[in-house]
Amino acid sequence: MPARLVAVPVYSEERYITRVMERIREFHKGDILVIDDGSPDRSGEILRSIPGIGLISHPVNRGYGASLIDAFNYAIANGYDQLITIDCDEQHEPRHIPALFRRLERGGVDIVSCSRYLQSSAADDAPPKDRFAINKKMTEMINGITGYGLTDSFCGMKGYRVAVLTPLRLTENGYAFPLQFWVQAFHFGLTVEEFPIARIYKNLDRKFGGELDDPQRRFNHYFEVLRKELAQWSISLPSEFIPTI
Repeated sequence: MPARLVAVPVYSEERYITRVMERIREFHKGDILVIDDGSPDRSGEILRSIPGIGLISHPVNRGYGASLIDAFNYAIANGYDQLITIDCDEQHEPRHIPALFRRLERGGVDIVSCSRYLQSSAADDAPPKDRFAINKKMTEMINGITGYGLTDSFCGMKGYRVAVLTPLRLTENGYAFPLQFWVQAFHFGLTVEEFPIARIYKNLDRKFGGELDDPQRRFNHYFEVLRKELAQWSISLPSEFIPTI
């Protein structure tokens, strides 16, 4: 049996932590790592009261990407074979965890990336317009670069073969992390398959922080992170992509 880890980035999720941890344990009897990213609410206190989980606590908020980088490094350092990342806001369903692990175990794929757009349903929530537009445009760019054919480049629920994460040099601490990740996944030849999940939006007023709460500035920031990462690996962005939404 492969050594398996489920990692959960957390920032101010005191409303959801207990229920999400119970649901994860319902579908995963193995190891769980939680990264508390300097939550100013009671998230840290609640997490410290839950037995049997690994916990990394950031003394200050470092960003969503920093939590995922910690999860990758922890999985590598502790000899895990497979890793699943899942958010703690009840927008990802833990019931998919066994299927993601099974898909990794069958082989032939390095990353199983969940998608909220691969199979639509009448029960799906409508996404906030700005998040949908930015995701769509950035996903088009990623596909133009990588040929992966993704439908959702920003979904945080993913399965990974831990061995393929070792060569990655990830440094993007914020919400632009997926853009750096996809470029490096392509550069290092990783294979990708999407897995359909429901589109659930519980926090329509989510804040990205500072100027990133403005959609155009957020898009410009994402594009700049993408541009710099492409330059780092001498990869060209197809000329038809223009940085507007």
